[in-house]
Amino acid sequence: MELDYEGHYASALFVPIKAGETGAKKKYALLDDNGTLKIRGFEAVRRNWSILAKEVQREIIKRVLTNKEGKTAAVYVKNIIQQLRQNKIPLSKLIISTQLQRNLDTYENQGPHVAAAHRMKERGLQVGKGTIIRYIITPGTGRIRDRVQLPEEAQTYDADYYINNQIIPGVQRIFDVLNINIEEEGQTELGKWK
Repeated sequence: MELDYEGHYASALFVPIKAGETGAKKKYALLDDNGTLKIRGFEAVRRNWSILAKEVQREIIKRVLTNKEGKTAAVYVKNIIQQLRQNKIPLSKLIISTQLQRNLDTYENQGPHVAAAHRMKERGLQVGKGTIIRYIITPGTGRIRDRVQLPEEAQTYDADYYINNQIIPGVQRIFDVLNINIEEEGQTELGKWK
């Protein structure tokens, strides 16, 4: 067997995927001697997560790999959650992007991206298989798809949605793998930082 040398990595983080999770077969992050991150399988490299969620996860990974402990990472997440609650995060960082995998009229279930695609079509934009759909989840009650707005329409965002569906899921498994107990860091558990 021939092996090719890829590089030397000073530290690494390997996170198992959940049972039944589809998508990434491997979930890992490597930090090379120059401080460059190589990330595979994490939300930070996937399209259907907000820019903020990707930035937060990337920062958590970098802090964990460089500091070898989770205190600064936990404090960082708490600060982001507080900024979300106080509406201090720019809307541009909360845009979620995804690509239509088929023609709009073939979707039986209308998820948030399909609802956003319909809004685009109503505005006279071409929408079809392969179209990149961009949207923001806004406050309100009811289904998520009913609270979708296009970036140019949105005036505010649903902080709870972004905390519970974007930020916490992106970091919780990292903390779990590293056995970082947030309560020991003087914080409450991540899910209760509301």
